[in-house]
Amino acid sequence: MIVSEKTGKMISLIRSVDEKSRRIITYLLRERHARIRELSDLICASSDMEVLIRIREVINPKAREVIGEPIITFERSKIDSLTGEKIVFNWWLKEEMTNSTYNDKLLDIIDEKNVLRVIASLPPQEENVEVEVKDNFLIISGKEYYKEVPLFCTVEKRVRKTFNNGVLEVQLNKVE
Repeated sequence: MIVSEKTGKMISLIRSVDEKSRRIITYLLRERHARIRELSDLICASSDMEVLIRIREVINPKAREVIGEPIITFERSKIDSLTGEKIVFNWWLKEEMTNSTYNDKLLDIIDEKNVLRVIASLPPQEENVEVEVKDNFLIISGKEYYKEVPLFCTVEKRVRKTFNNGVLEVQLNKVE
């Protein structure tokens, strides 16, 4: 298994925090930024203050311990480097974290109502690909491919997969 140092540290961070903190981090890994209300709704928080306290007292201190610096910051105004759009009053995950950990040009996650669909392009020589859900990660492994994909919601352990011409499609049922 070969993962970058930043990716390894991010995976360690995600594994070391509680479920609600994990959901916030993995959501920001996918979306890059979010309004406080989105994050509150994501974790079914009793108030926005619960999210703020979680970022300040759980996520960023643990990130400082594992990665060496806080990973979530508030920005009054920032240009999204991916879209060029000006985003105001959002919480952002450090850009270098999103680039190294979650964004993969050969991997896409589609959030449907009751299902997460993960589509990955694998090396053509891969034949026997194993897929499992463990600790809110989708683990895809083969002879020459290994990827741990952080999931932003809880899913069933049961995995449905199809693999055709180097394209893997995984369907995961969400747990309500």
